[in-house]
Amino acid sequence: MNYYNKQVEKSERIKDTTLVVGVDIGSESNAAVLMNKKGEILGKYPKIYNSRKGFDYFKDILNETKNRNEMRDVIIGMEPTGHYWRKIAYFSQAEGCEVRFVRTTALKAQRELDESSPAKSDIKDAVTISNITREGKYIDTVIEDGIYRQLRTLSKLRERIQKYNSASKQALRAVLDDYFPELTKIFWSIDAKGLWKVLENCPFPEDVLRIGVEELTVLIAEGSRKKQKAHDKALKIYEAAKETIGPRNVSQADRYKLRTLLEEVKHSSLKIEGIGEEMKVLVIQVPCTKYLSSIRGIGLISCAVFFGELGNPYNFHNYKQIVKYAGYDPVEFDSGQRVGSERISRKGRYLLRKCLYFMSMRLIYNSAYFKSYYERKIQSKNRFGQLLTKKEALCAVAIKLIKVIFALLRDRRMFSEEVPARSKVYLHNEAKELVLV
Repeated sequence: MNYYNKQVEKSERIKDTTLVVGVDIGSESNAAVLMNKKGEILGKYPKIYNSRKGFDYFKDILNETKNRNEMRDVIIGMEPTGHYWRKIAYFSQAEGCEVRFVRTTALKAQRELDESSPAKSDIKDAVTISNITREGKYIDTVIEDGIYRQLRTLSKLRERIQKYNSASKQALRAVLDDYFPELTKIFWSIDAKGLWKVLENCPFPEDVLRIGVEELTVLIAEGSRKKQKAHDKALKIYEAAKETIGPRNVSQADRYKLRTLLEEVKHSSLKIEGIGEEMKVLVIQVPCTKYLSSIRGIGLISCAVFFGELGNPYNFHNYKQIVKYAGYDPVEFDSGQRVGSERISRKGRYLLRKCLYFMSMRLIYNSAYFKSYYERKIQSKNRFGQLLTKKEALCAVAIKLIKVIFALLRDRRMFSEEVPARSKVYLHNEAKELVLV
């Protein structure tokens, strides 16, 4: 019932004095359709170019249509296609227009409802987007700017480099598995600095046998923090080099490949560290960070990713909106007398969902409150009477974490392992912040 009330509330935002604009985004140009509340088309513009001249033309037709029809405000709906939407969206927002987004799935379904055909064109899609926006079936996502936009930019960049870093590590490990498989079992991780030193100077068994144990000990000690164990590792590596099952015929191409992959791993790792430091500098400027980081197990990097993906948390009126925004809202598959499975929707912000999931994994080891909640969930049963899997229990912990985070930000307090008394709140529209009552 709440969903339909929300739908009615959004459709009632469109007044007789509201100009509804549907924009179909393109890389070079955009198509726009202007419409009133009744659905009457006031203008069609198939080519609005992504240039200063094109944007000024867009502003002129909006102002001219508003004045001609005695309208006061503008709401623009658009499908967020790739990165192309940002230019016209930020321009429109700077001109005082309200910008909202339309789901791709909603656009496709509405297109077939309107014309009983999947056929599309830019101007047809603009008409469909206008109708969806006019009916209030848009997403309530707010376009963030300032510190939150910067955090999201860095979070997405860090995620991209992390994927590249993981791929480089896998390729490096594959080379070692071929020529020196025993080496990776001696070090705790492919990220170990001592391993990097060995790979820089003596990556193959024949190199290890040539330099000997003493020189190998010095190399490991230079890169490792546990220098007292360098000699023991050097002995293990030397013995492994004598008994390795890897092939002995190492070519120059193999050496070049390993050296290149090692450089990629080191370079991307340094980039990740640098981005992390930049994120820490930014996230401490967010006032809410101290409340979130008060939960043991959540560091500044996690806070930065969380706020970067979520945006301003005070744009959300209740925790359920954040749950849905992260894609943790449950989806049921029931039909008639058949009771289907239940899973999370996985819609919304993927990186936010991933961040919350890994936060939950750390919290069940660092927080007694979340650990006890996880243990209760792992013993509970689903709708079919089966015990929850570990992954399902972790998703439940992630939803619980969202509830806790919302309460901390709402009450502006630090986390405590004890459950406090509940407080009532309301959203102060002018200050755009949660105020206790």
